[in-house]
Amino acid sequence: MTPTLFDRLFKNKILICVGSGGVGKTTVSASLAVAAAKSGKRVLVMTIDPSRRLKTALGLAPGHETSITRVPSQNYQGEMYALLLDAEAIFREFVTSSSTNPNLADRLLKNRLYRQLSTTLSGSQEFTSLLQLSKIATDERFDLIILDTPPAQHAIEFLEAPEKINALFQDKIVRWFIGEDTSGGIIQRMITTGTRTVLSALERITGSHFMRELNDFFASVRSVQTKISEKTQAVEALLHSNTTAFVLVTGFDSAKLHEAEELNAYLRASGFHLDTVIINRAFVQNIEMAEPQVEALAGEYEKWRKYHAGREKVYLEYAEKWRQNLTVIRVPDLNREVAGLTGLEGIAYELSKNAF
Repeated sequence: MTPTLFDRLFKNKILICVGSGGVGKTTVSASLAVAAAKSGKRVLVMTIDPSRRLKTALGLAPGHETSITRVPSQNYQGEMYALLLDAEAIFREFVTSSSTNPNLADRLLKNRLYRQLSTTLSGSQEFTSLLQLSKIATDERFDLIILDTPPAQHAIEFLEAPEKINALFQDKIVRWFIGEDTSGGIIQRMITTGTRTVLSALERITGSHFMRELNDFFASVRSVQTKISEKTQAVEALLHSNTTAFVLVTGFDSAKLHEAEELNAYLRASGFHLDTVIINRAFVQNIEMAEPQVEALAGEYEKWRKYHAGREKVYLEYAEKWRQNLTVIRVPDLNREVAGLTGLEGIAYELSKNAF
């Protein structure tokens, strides 16, 4: 393994793999965990939505996905563990443990609006992954924790999630909706005699009690406001810690590379520690073939090379810029799904040898 890459990365307590959707963050995260375990680290990889084969490779069998699991069949100098993040379960545990009033916590968990928000609200999945990260960050069982961030159209959403969630739970928002004592907010002002009649008719038709659910939601939210604010501040501190490093994973096409440059600029401007850029599924520059294969495949390889020539030019422009401040790694497109620890070990090897 190349000490200039892995030794520097693995001296951190936390590695966060970021990037837009569809670039292979989950596979890269797991492969970095393999490399860390092979180097002697006790490492935990926290992932969101691995493929079926990768889930099997990590030992995340049905019924045990959301508990820390030792990856089976490993034979490394260190040890590798995996954890599949369940956004709904994490937030439920957070509400239960953070509420100042158990009855209000129970009401909040049963509230249909809460159940919808906790799973579909923009930033909720990202925030819960950071909640879990902050909870495990001080766990002395692990030398290194690697977080595979949730799939998102724009990776910046992950870093802005704590602020979004905290804004929703701010006291001024709650007071605007329900007032100081659930009797003076906008909800109560909206429910005049006429609207009560209309709402009552709609509720009978739809079976929905939306206004009642909305009022109850904000009344119950007050019990967790303080902890939400505290946890948001703790998460921000953790993300900016000098023992937390970011690894930016991107694809080989120009759109993905452009998105990666935007994220690079955002990370640097926001004071995050970005260490490495990994260009995944890149064009294979040199293919080693057995002698009988060379003549038969040479023509196809030349067509392939010409097809990727434009993408190669764009890649080189970005890579030249990034390597002024960052380590740039190029992982070739293997043209197959990575399966089992052997597959992850193969990616780890490519990571070690392909520094730009």
